[in-house]
Amino acid sequence: MPRLALASLVLLLAACGDDPATSTGDTSGPGPASATQTSGTTDDDPAPTGTTTSTGSGPATTTTTVTGDPATTDAPVTGTTGTDTTGPGVDTDTTTDTTTGPMVEPICTDPPACADVEPTATEHELGLLDGCAFALAPSDFAAGIARADALLERTGTAVTIDDVLGQLNRVGVPGLSAYQAERMKNHDYVGFRWNDGDGAVTYWYPQGITGSSDARADHKVGGRRVLLVSWYHNIDREPTDPPARGVRLSLVDITDLDDVRYRHLLLVTPTGDGPDVNFEAANTKAGDALHAGGITWVGDRLYVASTSAGFRVYDMSRIFETTASDDENAIGIAGGQVQAHGYRYAVPEIGRYNLTADSCPLRFSAVSLDRSADPPVLVTAEYQTDLTGRIARWPIDLDSTRLVENGGTVFARDAAIAGQTRIQGAVTYDGVYYMSCSSQTSQWGRLYRNLPDSTSEITAWPDGPEDLYIERDLELIWTAAEHPDKRVTLGIPMQGY
Repeated sequence: MPRLALASLVLLLAACGDDPATSTGDTSGPGPASATQTSGTTDDDPAPTGTTTSTGSGPATTTTTVTGDPATTDAPVTGTTGTDTTGPGVDTDTTTDTTTGPMVEPICTDPPACADVEPTATEHELGLLDGCAFALAPSDFAAGIARADALLERTGTAVTIDDVLGQLNRVGVPGLSAYQAERMKNHDYVGFRWNDGDGAVTYWYPQGITGSSDARADHKVGGRRVLLVSWYHNIDREPTDPPARGVRLSLVDITDLDDVRYRHLLLVTPTGDGPDVNFEAANTKAGDALHAGGITWVGDRLYVASTSAGFRVYDMSRIFETTASDDENAIGIAGGQVQAHGYRYAVPEIGRYNLTADSCPLRFSAVSLDRSADPPVLVTAEYQTDLTGRIARWPIDLDSTRLVENGGTVFARDAAIAGQTRIQGAVTYDGVYYMSCSSQTSQWGRLYRNLPDSTSEITAWPDGPEDLYIERDLELIWTAAEHPDKRVTLGIPMQGY
């Protein structure tokens, strides 16, 4: 028995820019190609600091060749740290954040060998593993928060999530497409489609999903039912090409599913120090977009899956407004302008959690939140084309919104080998494991439900399903479908086990 730690040629600019109705847009980037990637730990992936000198990823102790997620190396950016802790319109409570976080009794004194957590898997059977094999270490969050505050001071445009909810500028389409509705006909589904530009765009791809029921105990943000969906900039890049545009978020008001409205915001990485602080898109060291295969909103923090490393953490209470949105290629502060690839609002990173040098390799293809667990946990899933994809659960303190550490290290509370292929998302709730898997029957996905040491039950799921999110008060489980012209965002009643 494992040890348990306690604790997306011419398209509408609606597909790419922020306000204008039409645009020639960037038409590069095919749909997600099956790319081979080697999974393994990195030495570190620290939060960006004062300079942007890059260092390479460290060697993995073991490797597993997989396909599915684009090959990304979320390598570190290093340098000096900023010390300016000021910032307009922000809560000062979190500026005192330290890397220590909530503590529990020492555990995981004898982690297992990596070979012991890569056993032979049996299809449709979920087997528990020792979570102590997987460990994360936090970056200096106090320095990351200080840098984000210095950025807010320089832009002078701090806004709240309620401000952004009052400026939603796009209209969703109620219901599912006939194509996806036929697949889901036996379920009492709810959902919507993106506007025409966002539904067809081939260079932004939706991936992660979370919402107000994750973020708040009372399920609402600003009194509304809200979703957040992450999209990564899916383009083919040569090494000499400009960096990708990173990751955008769709903030969606689903209070009335017959009147869905939303807006895109850009995730950004602060760089530099003090009065010289600036920002760039959420990319990897190689200049490719962070895949953002899963996201979870906890309090004011947004945890974003960083495929080869762990999590990047963004602060939804430190959103800032740009001064210009007419240049889709511009990013950062220059010439008296603040620009974010054509988007009006940007959300800054404040820190990271990376696999430690001693951790066994693990891919972070998705992330979700289980508030029903004791302690509450972030649930991560590993995309593999064979049956060896693993699920790990990481203890989180909902009051501080930080992962629970043991002597500066966050150990997985527990883990499991899923016995399913192509896991795009996973969540646990009331002890039941839910797994969103793609291409399980022809092009169609399946939603699996399972208990440890049991055989899975199967539910029809759409073409191109991704991450999972549970709207607890309505007992709905949500996903976002990624493929152009087939994109829907839907929820169905949870079925338990």
